[in-house]
Parts: sequence; C-alpha cells; structure tokens
Amino acid sequence: MDDDILSPTDDWIFKLLFGDEHNKSFLIDLLKSLVELPEEEYELTYLDTHLKPQAKDDKLGIIDVKVRSKTGNIYDIEIQVNPTKSIGKRLSFYKSMLIIGQIGEGEQYTVIQKVICICITDFTIFPKEKEYLNNFRFTNKKNGLCFEAIPEEIYTLELPKVPARHDGTECWNWMQFLRAKRKEELEMVAVQNPEIRKAVDKLYVLSADEKVRAEYAMRQKARRDHMWLIEDARQDGREEGLEAGRQEGRAEGRVETARNLKLLGVSTDLIIKSTGLSQEEIAKL
Repeated sequence: MDDDILSPTDDWIFKLLFGDEHNKSFLIDLLKSLVELPEEEYELTYLDTHLKPQAKDDKLGIIDVKVRSKTGNIYDIEIQVNPTKSIGKRLSFYKSMLIIGQIGEGEQYTVIQKVICICITDFTIFPKEKEYLNNFRFTNKKNGLCFEAIPEEIYTLELPKVPARHDGTECWNWMQFLRAKRKEELEMVAVQNPEIRKAVDKLYVLSADEKVRAEYAMRQKARRDHMWLIEDARQDGREEGLEAGRQEGRAEGRVETARNLKLLGVSTDLIIKSTGLSQEEIAKL
C-alpha cells in the first residue's frame, strides 16, 4: 500500500469504513455483492460489536462490524489479515455468542434470529478449492439435505484467490478495493461503482487524518509486538519463552505492550502470560 494511504484490510480501518452509520450505503452495497437477499433485508441497524460474556470469567469478544436487518437477522462482517489455523473455531465462537446474546433468562427459543457470519481473509483457508467466495450451512453429506431451521450461516471470502481479471461480479470490484496497494488501483475500481467511489474517498479522508494515522501506527506496532511474542515463544518453548520475556522486559515496556495488546482485543489471560502484569493492572490500562 502507498505510504500515504492506510490499508482497508486493517481491521480497525475496515471498521471505520464499514462500521460507521454515515457509511451505511457502501456497507449495504458490499453485502449485496456477497449475499443474495430480498431488498428489504438490506435495511440495516448498527449494533454494539462487543460480545457480552455470559459469566464473569468468560472470554470477551469484539467483532468488526455487526448489524441487524429489517427482518431481524444479524450480520457479523469480519476481516482477518494474519493467517491463523483457528479461523474456524474463532468464527464458531463469534457465531455462538451472537446466538446466545439474543435470548434472555426465561425467554423462548423462538426469539432467536438467524446469524450470518461473513469472514474476509487475506490468506487462503481452503488450498484445494478454487472458488474465493464460499457459503456454509448445516447439510447432510450423504444426500445434500440442508437443515434450514438452524439459524446459522457462514460466508468465507479469500482475497488471494480473487482472479486478476474481472469475473463479471460486483463482489470482484469490492475485493479489488480491499486488496488495492496503490492509489491508481483504487481510482480504477472507483469508476466501476458509485458506492466504491464513496468508500475510496472516505479512505482518503481517514488517511489524511493525523489522529487516525497515529492510532493506526500504534495498532500496527501492537500487532508486531504480539507476533514477536508468539514467535519468541515458539522458538524457546511457549511457556519458557514467555517467562524469559517477562524477566527481561522493563516494567514500562511490559505496560506498553499490555496496553497495545488490549487495544487489539487480545484476551486478558494471554496478556497476563505475555507481560506478567496482574489482572488488576491490566484492567486499569
């Protein structure tokens, strides 16, 4: 990506672009390119992206973009840049929390609305599959029977598989926007769709904002710190490596690392293991 333009595949920039009420029109256009639904389904309401824990010690999840349609269906749109083998488990966790969060004590299961998770990755999930957009539902392998009554659906979109040539879909245009590396590429795709033009212009505005750039740089540093901690643990043995890092790090460095990891939504347990800080110290950051 050109140095003066922030990457739309960064999860925070993605959220600023598509998770803002003022930008709803191009979120709707992106969804229309991925999911075929009745027109009224695209009347969207933005929801809180924090997944409320069911118990005190439960993991806290923060998703990128969460909206509810006019019919009550809930859409979770995620962007994932760094390769992870646990992507399936992560999506399962998010999907389950979105279902559990709909029903309160004493309520009937009938209040549960369908949850659709859309995960866009900058890495390959299914190496043997050529299609870059895939839809998953509960289906019997033997006869292809789909259990329609289960209110869950997952879409995966793998950016590395998007063909270089236009495949005739609007989805292709949006994926070109997400994976563009230069301003020239953004301008080329912007002429294809007025909503993409709006998204490109918004990206330019964000990229020119000094506060946004400072936050972006801090998050990038936190991500690098996190990856360094993981790599260090792999080299020396996970527990041994993390313990050595705790002993060698200065107090102020550990606090900064914890603060950055917390901004990325890393679990408190992993921050404790990575920095040696207590749960109370992390809560104050």
